[in-house]
Amino acid sequence: MSTQTHRGGAVARFFRLQPVTAWLITANLAVFLATVLGSRSLMSNHESGLFEATALFPPVVVVWDEWWRLLTSAFQHFGPVHLLLNTYMLWILGMGIERSIGHLRFLGLYLVSAVGGSVAVMHFNPMALTAGASGAIFGLMGAYAIVAMSLRLDIKGVAVLLALNIGLSFLVPGVSIAAHLGGLAAGAIGAVALVVLPRRLPARAGRRARELTSWLAYAVVVVATGVLAWFSGDMLLSDLVMAVGGGH
Repeated sequence: MSTQTHRGGAVARFFRLQPVTAWLITANLAVFLATVLGSRSLMSNHESGLFEATALFPPVVVVWDEWWRLLTSAFQHFGPVHLLLNTYMLWILGMGIERSIGHLRFLGLYLVSAVGGSVAVMHFNPMALTAGASGAIFGLMGAYAIVAMSLRLDIKGVAVLLALNIGLSFLVPGVSIAAHLGGLAAGAIGAVALVVLPRRLPARAGRRARELTSWLAYAVVVVATGVLAWFSGDMLLSDLVMAVGGGH
């Protein structure tokens, strides 16, 4: 068997066993490539029109009602190093989590963590231009810890990983601490809703009841995240209006 055939088989197996992780990585790579082509620069891809239209800048979100940026910003990255670090972490976490909790649950956790990180940025650091999958990555780490604790598994590895990444968030300049911690919180709460809560139902509860409970609880988390986004956006808009009025 040739090396090329072996690699092709490994990629096909990855897409078959962890399809959500594989397609999320593909989406991140594709979006980055589009920004590189648009900006004609590998290192300054943030100058592309696509990046400017989808990255998170809270004043633009609330003034122009561009709320999609809370999610699309998670697929944008500042340069190749930022992209590769997040892609590597997504690959590691996806390999460890996706099959154990299910593909749809994994996707749900990723998305709510990404948006949760953006909501935290809107509330705590509203004048920052933010992009990257880090909020979603932190959410997956939080979810991993919650699920492991609920199953009484050893969490030393993920605890060390979380501690290192949180520490780096405070030490490395330019890193969005709000996005990281917001994503972490959203992912942990989402994991309670999607994974832990249905397992706490009485033994007589059937599979259908567990599925319904998990997704209803997840819907509550999504709605709560949306309410927090609206509240943070409303506060920011009021501050901007006051700042403009004060300038006159």
